[in-house]
Amino acid sequence: MFEDFNEVVCLGMGGSYSEIAKDKLFKAHDLYLYQRSLNSIKECIDYVDENCNAIAVLPVETTYKGIIRETIDNLIQTKNQNIQILAETIVPVNDCILSKTTEFYSITGLIANPNALAKSKIFVRDEMPRQLNIVVAESMDDAARLLNGYNLTYSIIGTHKTAELYNLNVLKEHIEDDKDNKRRFIVIGDASTLPTGKDKTSIVLFLNDRQGALLDIVQVFVKYNINITQINSKMMNNNAEEQAVFIDFDGHKDDEVIKLLISDLEPQAEGVRIIGSYAKF
Repeated sequence: MFEDFNEVVCLGMGGSYSEIAKDKLFKAHDLYLYQRSLNSIKECIDYVDENCNAIAVLPVETTYKGIIRETIDNLIQTKNQNIQILAETIVPVNDCILSKTTEFYSITGLIANPNALAKSKIFVRDEMPRQLNIVVAESMDDAARLLNGYNLTYSIIGTHKTAELYNLNVLKEHIEDDKDNKRRFIVIGDASTLPTGKDKTSIVLFLNDRQGALLDIVQVFVKYNINITQINSKMMNNNAEEQAVFIDFDGHKDDEVIKLLISDLEPQAEGVRIIGSYAKF
């Protein structure tokens, strides 16, 4: 499947978690593709939408924030309706203090993006020097590049991959406040997958907001004894009466029972789109 592509798009660079997820997936599939790094989820999805030879590795869920709406919202609005989720993986979060120096207690400055700082408030408050000079960067890669303009006592928040790419020392690990934080990533592209026997399917149903609509949907899953693993909804077009319901459930779209399930769901909704069947991580 992945052999049909020649390019992979990642969110960010400089050791971003999207790059780490890509490395993990490609190692499992013994795959190498040219990497293009973009600055936003929408840019990544738009690029795949316009280039059928490209796939993208994107965050879709974190234990820190839950479902990442930007990924799902843009995925269901692609012009190419054949773009689907092809695979998933989970990456544990391990934010680190990185620096050119080897002495943590000599640190006088910290360069990081606001999101990284927000996730590590306790560590920065309790473990870093009180007179710490904080420099705000746009991204992990931006922080690593800015570090070159500061003296040896400055540091950044990054990953082990960032340290490897920029030849930095890892002074502290797991500085994030939520030590159990993980990120789920998906691979999207214009392709289909074959059943493995341990699959998950993701769909979106477009509903008019009527009483009992969601109950009717759930009862279809009960009828076929299909396990729902996740369900979320969002308002469409700033109209409270138009809802998109996202459902992950066990099974593959090519399974006969799933075909029957989808057939029964279609009369219950204004539209149904399968956004991927893929092996469960």
